[in-house]
Amino acid sequence: MSKNPQNRVDEVNRYYEPVNKAGKVTGYLFWIIAGSSLFIPYVKQNINPEVASKIQLVFICLVLIHFCLAQFSRFYLLPRAERKRRQQFLSNSFGVPLSHDRTVHYYNNGYAPNILRLGANTMENSFFSKEVAARMLILKRMITVIYIIIWVFFFGSPECKPETLMWITQLVFSTEICIQWLTLELLRCIYKNTYDELHSLFLNEANSKNPKTAASILDSFTAYEAAKHSAGFLLSSKIFFKMNEELTQRWNQIRNDLNMK
Repeated sequence: MSKNPQNRVDEVNRYYEPVNKAGKVTGYLFWIIAGSSLFIPYVKQNINPEVASKIQLVFICLVLIHFCLAQFSRFYLLPRAERKRRQQFLSNSFGVPLSHDRTVHYYNNGYAPNILRLGANTMENSFFSKEVAARMLILKRMITVIYIIIWVFFFGSPECKPETLMWITQLVFSTEICIQWLTLELLRCIYKNTYDELHSLFLNEANSKNPKTAASILDSFTAYEAAKHSAGFLLSSKIFFKMNEELTQRWNQIRNDLNMK
C-alpha cells in the first residue's frame, strides 16, 4: 500500500495478471453462454437441423471452456498468486527472505521485522481491502437489485414462459451475480472485523513480548488470508489505484493516532 504509486515496486503483481485475464475471459464467456442458452431453443425451431446441431456443439464447447478456465484460475492461478503474496508478506513482516520477489512502498509502517510488523501489515491490508470492497459493493448491490426486480417481474408475469423463467432464475442466482454479491458482502465484513480487532489491539499498546498479542495478531492474519482464499476472486485493482491516495492519507492518520512507529 504505497503513499506514492510512482515509486511503488510490486514484483508479486505479475502473478495476478493471469488471474485478471482469466477472470475477464470467463466473464465474457458467461454472458455469451447465458445469452445463447436463452435464444438457442427458439432458434432451433426455425433453422436447419444440421445447423442447429452445430450451434449446440459450439455452445457445449463454450460451456466446457468456461468451466475449465474458471477452475484452472480458482485452483491454480489464484492460489499460486496468493502464496507468492503471502511469502512476500511474511518476508517483509519478519525480515526473512522467503521469496525473490521484491516490493517497495507496498507496506507503510515503521516497525522493525517482528510480530508487531506482521500485525501492522495485516491491519493496513485489511483497512485498504475493506474500503475497496465497500466501494465495489455500491455497484454490485445496484446490479443485483436490478436483476432481482427483473426476476420478480418475470416470476409474477402469467405470460412468462417456463423456459424464460428458468433462464432468468439461473442468471440471477449464478456465481456472477447473486453469489458473488453475497461473497463480497461477507468478505468486506471479515476485512472490517480484522481491521477493528487489530485497531483495538494497537490502541491498547500491543506488546511484542506478550504471548496474547502474538496470538491475537496470528489469529487476525489467518482470518484475513482465509477470507481471501475462500472468496476465490480478486478485489478491483482499478478501484484500488483510484482510491490509493485518499486511503494512504487516512492510513497515515490512523497509524499516527495509534502511535505506530
